Order: sequence, then structure tokens, then C-alpha cells
Amino acid sequence: MLKRERLLTIRQLVDQKGIVTVNEIGEQLNVSTMTVRRDLDELAEDKTIIRIHGGAQSRNYVKMTELSRVEKRALHVDAKNEIAKIVASMIEPGDTVYLGPGTTNELVAQHLEVADVRLITNSLPVFESFEDKTNRYTLQLIGGSYRARSGTFIGSLANEMLERLRFTKAFISVNGISGKSVSNASPEEGQTQRIALNNADQRYVVGDHSKLNKRDFYSFYDLDQIDGLITDSGASPTAIAECNQITKVITAPVIPDNKEEK
Repeated sequence: MLKRERLLTIRQLVDQKGIVTVNEIGEQLNVSTMTVRRDLDELAEDKTIIRIHGGAQSRNYVKMTELSRVEKRALHVDAKNEIAKIVASMIEPGDTVYLGPGTTNELVAQHLEVADVRLITNSLPVFESFEDKTNRYTLQLIGGSYRARSGTFIGSLANEMLERLRFTKAFISVNGISGKSVSNASPEEGQTQRIALNNADQRYVVGDHSKLNKRDFYSFYDLDQIDGLITDSGASPTAIAECNQITKVITAPVIPDNKEEK
């Protein structure tokens, strides 16, 4: 790759993700970290990016303050219930399911009707939502460092445990979806969710209509690596069409084959 092409690619990557580390750029472009640092310094001198410790920040990046879990719980309740019903309809007997943190996934327990399911989560509120249903499900909470703002266990202990597990399906709630970028507010939480997605046979992103065409602090996955985006019927046709070009968009409950009308 020529230097001019490399610099352009780095600019596009930084603008797409908001903040990118030196290591991420090096892996993406298959070049040394020394080369990346020189390129970032040059781009910073041209004022096309902002150089930060360990990486670069887009000049278009706007820092967002993450709402607390309690604040999020009061937003778009009908849309989240709509999505939770879809998630529940996609879980089948015999599944080993990872449910990531998020106020939408906390509602899945209210709609899940099948039994013989193993449920794994690193979210204390998601765990608690299933706590009185342990006669129907095998329930496991992944421990680690507790992040009170989202009620989530993260860090090296959580990551080490998740690395050892395999799931038939993973449902990950996100704060933003912009182009191919899937993002949330916490790098540590995003890294944990990335591991869970990588270890799942089927990977799904969960986000109500307010998350579409939005970007949060940390981009942790690409939408084209996801099997489906689950959103609500309030999403605009334009936003759905854009996402449909990248992955399958699901806006209605899935009817199992054995329940289809003959």
C-alpha cells in the first residue's frame, strides 16, 4: 500500500470509529506500530486528525455522556419490549444463549416461553430478571470488575471466562450503529461483548430505532460480521434500508418451523 493510500485509509478509519488506537490501525493495515505513529503525527500536523495518547481522534468526534442504566430504562419502553419479544422468539430449546447487558435484554425474561435453555450473562440486572425462573432455565452469571453505571461485570476475569465458553446465539445491546460501526460507551465493556460475539454461532445486535445512525465512544464490532440487527418498527424505512445493505434487519418475531401454519 502506497503511503498516500495508507494515510487516506487511516483518516477514514479514524472518522468512522471516532477514536482508534495505534494497535488497531496497525492490525487493520498490516503495518508496524512505528509506521502508524509516524503517519498519525503527519496527519496531526496537517490538522486532519487529533493525536491522542496511544492513538488518534476524529476532529468530528463529539464526546457523549453515557446515561445511567436507570435513565436508559425509562426511554423507548414500548420499542424495547417489541425488540425483547423478537429476541425471545429466536431462542429455542437446547440453545446456549449469551444475553449482553442493556435495558432491552432485561425485558427478554418477560417474553421467553421455551424451556431447556442455558442462559449466560455478565449483566447483574439481566441475571436478576431470570432469577425466579431457574426451574426452567440454566442460569449463569459471569463475574469480574463491576461497572455500576450499566450493572455489568467486565475486565480480565470476565473476559477469561467468556473466552472459554461457546454459545449457539449471542444478543448484544448497543448504544450506536453508524455505517458498519457498532459502538458503546465503554471500551472495557465493548471488549467483553466482542469476545462473546466471536464465540457465538449466531451473532445478533439489539438496538431500538434511536440507536440507528448514531455513534458512541467506542466501536467494538462491525455490522457486516453480524447475522442480524434486531430493531423495532419505529425505525425509519431509510435507516432499515441502509442497514439491510450490510446485514439482515429483523423487526418482527420469528415463527419457529413447528409453529408455522400448514
